[in-house]
Amino acid sequence: MTSPCLEAIRSHECGIGLWWVGNGGWLIKTKPLLIATDLDLVSAEKLAPPPVTAEELAPLLDLAFVTHHHGDHCNLPTLRTLAAGGNCTFVVPRTCLKHLEEAGIASNRIVVAEPLRPLEVLGLRVEPLHAIHGNQDFTVLTREPDFVTSIAQSCGYIFNLPGMRVLQPGDSVLTEEHLALRDIDVLFISPTVHNMYIDRSAILAERLNPRYIFPQHFGTYEVTDRNSFWTRGYPDELRERLPQELRQRYHKLMQGETFTIPVEKGK
Repeated sequence: MTSPCLEAIRSHECGIGLWWVGNGGWLIKTKPLLIATDLDLVSAEKLAPPPVTAEELAPLLDLAFVTHHHGDHCNLPTLRTLAAGGNCTFVVPRTCLKHLEEAGIASNRIVVAEPLRPLEVLGLRVEPLHAIHGNQDFTVLTREPDFVTSIAQSCGYIFNLPGMRVLQPGDSVLTEEHLALRDIDVLFISPTVHNMYIDRSAILAERLNPRYIFPQHFGTYEVTDRNSFWTRGYPDELRERLPQELRQRYHKLMQGETFTIPVEKGK
């Protein structure tokens, strides 16, 4: 039986289609591409099964972006299934290369993204930016042996779609690089302790003043005392912190729900 989310993706034709599939995972459909970010479509430790499977997506997906090497963003079972069942191109930071090699993904299907080095892939202009990963108690993650490399190489992305610039910061604390961005129309934001939490998420939203704001990184995994700094998000608290004008642009989606952004004719 085909999932409702898959049917919606297949049938979507007008404007830019968005589907949140949990955590930092998004599907973005714009003619002629179906784009994904940070797909983790494995059910283990999830509160509910993902709204679409990797097997269902694989034949449709054109580009799969990964922001960093952690398993809830660079999920090897998901990436392996996407590679085996379709022809998508994988865009990843250098820190993820060894993981994709482990998954058996051919090098000619991989594009390496580097912060502050714009690239074009399948006709899509992408602007990678730095993503500085946070940790418990609002700290920066430094406990991993390769943390300096990760700080230098992990990516957020700006996607330049028809008439629309979409920012996926990845897992990152707030940086001056974020605040210097201009002309962002769509903002994905992670109000968790290990990312921008409530206050810094509000700062970024107010500074960028986007047309659409979508919270992510909440309501996906089982929350425990040990993992709550990254599994528990505060999307409702963030909405209350925003000024009224931005609240009207704030959209908390259910997993698999379709959101369509109209595109002006000629763009």
